[in-house]
Amino acid sequence: MSSFARSRLSYTASPFEALRNDHSHMTKRAIILGLLCAAFIAGFCYFHDCVINPGARIRLVPHLMPHIVYGALLFAVLGINPLLKHVLKWKPLGAGELALVVALALVACSVPFYGMVHCWPSALMLPHHYERVSPGWQREGVLQLAPKAMLADVSKDETTALTGYVTGLSVGSDHAAITDIPWSAWLRPMLFWVPLVLSITIACIALSVVIHRQWAHHEQLPYPISQFTHALLPGDGPSVLRSRGFIIAATAVFAIHMVNYAHAWWPQYLIPIKLRLDLSPALKLVPELLSGDGRSLLYPRVIFAVIGITYFFASDVSFSLAIAPVFMCYVCGVLTGYGLSVTKGFSLFHNSKVFLYFGGYLGIFLMSVYTGRHLYGNVLRRSLGMQSSEDQDPALVWAMRIFLAGAALFCLLLMIVGLDWPFALFYTGVSILVFTVISRSIAETGGFYIGTWILPGSVLWGLLGGRAVGPRSLVIMVMVSIIVLVGPGWAPMPFVVQSLKIADMTGLRVRKTAIWCGIALVLAMAIAIPATIYWQYDGGVMRTASGWARYTPRLPFDQAVVMQQQLAAQGLLDSASETHGWARLSQLAPSPTFWAAFGIGTVLSVLIYVCRLRFPWWPIHPIVFVFLGTHQAQRLAFSFLLGWAIKTGIYRYGGARLYQSAKPVMIGLIAGEVAAGTVPMVFGVLYYAITGDPPVNYSLLL
Repeated sequence: MSSFARSRLSYTASPFEALRNDHSHMTKRAIILGLLCAAFIAGFCYFHDCVINPGARIRLVPHLMPHIVYGALLFAVLGINPLLKHVLKWKPLGAGELALVVALALVACSVPFYGMVHCWPSALMLPHHYERVSPGWQREGVLQLAPKAMLADVSKDETTALTGYVTGLSVGSDHAAITDIPWSAWLRPMLFWVPLVLSITIACIALSVVIHRQWAHHEQLPYPISQFTHALLPGDGPSVLRSRGFIIAATAVFAIHMVNYAHAWWPQYLIPIKLRLDLSPALKLVPELLSGDGRSLLYPRVIFAVIGITYFFASDVSFSLAIAPVFMCYVCGVLTGYGLSVTKGFSLFHNSKVFLYFGGYLGIFLMSVYTGRHLYGNVLRRSLGMQSSEDQDPALVWAMRIFLAGAALFCLLLMIVGLDWPFALFYTGVSILVFTVISRSIAETGGFYIGTWILPGSVLWGLLGGRAVGPRSLVIMVMVSIIVLVGPGWAPMPFVVQSLKIADMTGLRVRKTAIWCGIALVLAMAIAIPATIYWQYDGGVMRTASGWARYTPRLPFDQAVVMQQQLAAQGLLDSASETHGWARLSQLAPSPTFWAAFGIGTVLSVLIYVCRLRFPWWPIHPIVFVFLGTHQAQRLAFSFLLGWAIKTGIYRYGGARLYQSAKPVMIGLIAGEVAAGTVPMVFGVLYYAITGDPPVNYSLLL
């Protein structure tokens, strides 16, 4: 546990604490507050992002460290608790109570945005619209490749269900009534999609309980964001919030952002404080960065939260995250100069980077399993009723059983809808792999902005060839990916992993926290799905949805057109459509380039992991394969470098004592930026409520 970890509070009885537990502070009011926060985030997110701020970069859940949660925590500690204590004479919210509220709110953040629901309705309905306006789709008949259970039913009233969805049902300033929404069009697909999404999500929550024991207690991963959260919670000792270093740092960062936010509203009166640098003259020295798709590296932005987070994990990790995007883009640029374009092709399909990422993810996953093989093996054996070398916590055993059952149900549902069982197994495995690796990344680095995509359909197409995969299997896998894997940086599992660590640090029972996280997630889904459908019908999905939600429904069928045309030109379309099961292996036509990229990624990540385990001086961490040269990694790289330089300098010239003394300053940097991030949200909502116009666009990160 970190040096600023707080001891647990001793509570006295209060009228609010009906759910007393001597080992956890899961009071009734904490559970109610947590569920209310989860419901609010789920119901308000789409309205905030797409109605109040249409087309803007302001998001309620922009990444894995949402300002709305951590800003609310600061407000609770600094505002609500003093009000409860000194004005209402009630017992203030304790560390355990606030930890539970934060945990449930974090889990809910995974639901309404890209991690789950945001692209969900459009993926089911918009293919009907795109078929009407796409002659290529009509000619190839690709919409018929999708099982009916996966698409919205527009057969009863196409005008309202489909046209109303595209253009909107509201008239002037009058919003559509709830009864105007053709809910019956969504009943059939939801009977398939809701169990599918819940099965993999609950499986990942259960898996989080198992890996928490390994990561938090055996490997003692740093969990930087959870450390920051715990530092803000009230405790018996001195509070970091009263530290002079914290106050100065938080106030300075908050003031900088408020000046810049005010400038966004009144540019003619105020001068902004520049946080973005212009390094474009460096192109004369390294033109390869531009040809290697590294434009964002030339315009880095100082992100104070990243600098602060960097202080709480290993220096080799932060150094790796700082140089990886530069190295990756430079190498890609050099190869491009020799006519070997690594970035050639679509970013999600037919691109060597996709397979490099997949290999890197696989290597990290395999080594993570290897380091925890003793615990995982024993828990797995006990969960299957077999003997193990040592006794295991029953909570871990039951969590493993729930994980296996959820993963099996997910795989079974994929098979029921028409996916061959080898592909269903592969898809299930890749989904778990992606969620686990991103969760490990947030636990080990705190890198909260992740933009690597691995779609199983794309991977199989490249590794096996179009004839072996077939258009129908491709459509099914990519449709599932739009909802399950298209936003891995907002997936439930990374949020759950953070929540369990926060709970553990404050003395809450991990098992019970996971159960309440599951309840909060189901509640958030029940609210977010109808809320998203309503607002899309109200204003029209083409006006209110994000560009990603409008674009991704084209992916399965655009790629199916490409595959069918390629196979038809080779005279292989019939055999690809008629082959099933293991017989597909006889149709292999793998791409040597993609296999090479996949092999390089796997070997390098495993090799780097082994070197880090064996050589203390080894400077590179394999977690870089989660980021590499993506746009998101380029945005964070400069701040990781600043954080690494500050931490290294403090430790080298001031020693451990100065390092500990500087921690409140770093926490203040994070807190100041988090607090500043909540202001555009609150002010924007008030401005919209008063004027009916969207507020000014201002983002701390993009």
